[in-house]
Amino acid sequence: MNETKTLAAWIANLKYEDIPDDVLQRMRLFLLDNLGCQVAGATLPWSKAFYDTITSTRSGTHSTVAYYGDKLSPDDAAFLNSAFNHANEMDDTHIKSPTHPGGIAVPAALAMAEYAHGNGKQLLVALTAAYELQIRIAWACSPHLSNRGHHPPVGVGPFGAAAAAGVMLGFDAQRMLDALAISGSHAAGLAEYTRTGGSVKRIHNAIPTQAGVRSALFAAAGITGPYSVLEGDKGFCKVFAGSYDSERMVGGLGSTYHLRDTGLKPHACPHVMQAALDALDNIRARSPLPPDRIRSITVYASEFIISHTCAITEPTDVLSAQFSMPFSLAMRLHHGGSGVRGGNGFWDYPNVDIKDEKLLATARKIKPCDPSDVRVKVAQGVGLEIETVDGERIVEIVEHSKGLPENPLSPDEVREKFLSLVEPVLPAGVAQQIIGRVDGIDSARDLTHLMRLLIVAPAQRRIQAA
Repeated sequence: MNETKTLAAWIANLKYEDIPDDVLQRMRLFLLDNLGCQVAGATLPWSKAFYDTITSTRSGTHSTVAYYGDKLSPDDAAFLNSAFNHANEMDDTHIKSPTHPGGIAVPAALAMAEYAHGNGKQLLVALTAAYELQIRIAWACSPHLSNRGHHPPVGVGPFGAAAAAGVMLGFDAQRMLDALAISGSHAAGLAEYTRTGGSVKRIHNAIPTQAGVRSALFAAAGITGPYSVLEGDKGFCKVFAGSYDSERMVGGLGSTYHLRDTGLKPHACPHVMQAALDALDNIRARSPLPPDRIRSITVYASEFIISHTCAITEPTDVLSAQFSMPFSLAMRLHHGGSGVRGGNGFWDYPNVDIKDEKLLATARKIKPCDPSDVRVKVAQGVGLEIETVDGERIVEIVEHSKGLPENPLSPDEVREKFLSLVEPVLPAGVAQQIIGRVDGIDSARDLTHLMRLLIVAPAQRRIQAA
């Protein structure tokens, strides 16, 4: 019991000097990765729709909207930057939870850093606290949240955003507790989009980010909430998950950082699908495999992965294409490339023709395994069994996709991904300036210059066609 109070006290007392060097390095890389997602994500048509709606109905002068440069209230700026961040399935993922901590932590922390005139070290503390808190709550409730149809980031995200905002506002343990207590009333999230699509999933990080920032602002004004909001009989864990693991939530707090298990995505689709793309790359690295040589592909994976990625074969929009393993594998097969630039990148999905009959014909050849079929055993990750038209059987299993902690992107690969995201939309040379600013974020006295680098002048902006 008292998990909420324990977590609030840890966050309020966390100091930059307490954070291990490897965690700080991860925070810098995560910051860079999420900034890339924000800048590129702002160019997408659904992001523009969110931007037009918020800027036409809201006002403020405190915090910067990435790419566009508007100054809005911190909760509204955080909402938009989070919407951009999660706009195209490229933001980081903690698989065990599962949740997307960075797309909530980074926009919340940066918006409040501008509002409260915070510095680089405070930013890293806020990010560390927000990542760790979201992951611990989500993992404590795993797999129950997902099994009951909740999308974990929307549920745990308000707590993470409130933690980030509270750090930037300098909250003590009591005020931090109030912020977390208030944020619990904002928890939400349904995963029906995995069945029938819909663009609302694009704001499944933005909704909790705005809620958490607003909760911290309410706490600063003296509003209070239930101090057992996580563990209580009518608290988050029991109502949303049914049960939870207290040890996962508070065990090793301050010494064990579960954020180390966060993975970065090289491809713009769910992380649980990416091992299949890597498996296809491995197969084609050994021998060419044109689409017309394929009779069938059987996907072997856990029931969770199958249910979340194989329900859709013929997508109706970009999101359902990204959540369709058959269609995504078809895109990769017809593209013929590999790695970050193998046909499932940020810029590939918005531009794909989802009615392309060649892609659809290949997608129809890709089916999930029969649960009783144990010919290919996959304990984790994804396995592909390909039958060719000439009768060859090819099997490839990838347990840990590229980008996961067991198979991480190197710092250089993270920078390569960042450049692939932002170079098409930022003026020449700006991307390298951002990399330099993030590398030296610890010594930044404020975040003003970094935020200015994220802005593109109106005459130079590009917005993807719907």
